[in-house]
Amino acid sequence: MKNYKHIIQYIIIFIIRAGSGGYIFVQGWEKLTGGFTINGLVPVVIQNEDSPVWFKLFFEHIVAHTTGIFNIVVPLGEIAIGLGLLFGIMSQIASFFGAFIMLNYILSDMIFTYPVQLAFFIILLMNSAVLNKISLKSMILYIKEKGEYKHESHPARRR
Repeated sequence: MKNYKHIIQYIIIFIIRAGSGGYIFVQGWEKLTGGFTINGLVPVVIQNEDSPVWFKLFFEHIVAHTTGIFNIVVPLGEIAIGLGLLFGIMSQIASFFGAFIMLNYILSDMIFTYPVQLAFFIILLMNSAVLNKISLKSMILYIKEKGEYKHESHPARRR
């Protein structure tokens, strides 16, 4: 029964990883191809009553003066996080930055699906050992190891 629990855990974490990766990848792709600009968000966050003062000051003094950089970094960051999670490459780092982005969206008072996504990223971060076992690197090493044991030259070529 113990092996089934691990298999179920791997499947659940894989589904969360792939789903979160696909979702944030699509968000980043839509921002990249849809003409995303952070210019309209800056005054909204600054005038927002629900955002913390330090976050408003960050938007007023940093983001407002570097919107060109943020217009590129946000979509490309979301795409990179999505690809990392989809392919299982640096999943822990991708989960950390996914949680970071979701926290920033929540601090901006943009409450949509972001709390759910944040919860999924936290679940992924809490299951780092499972993420390592279902990563692309782990799978490649497993296939390579099994391939070395099974690899025998064809009997006709042994002459």
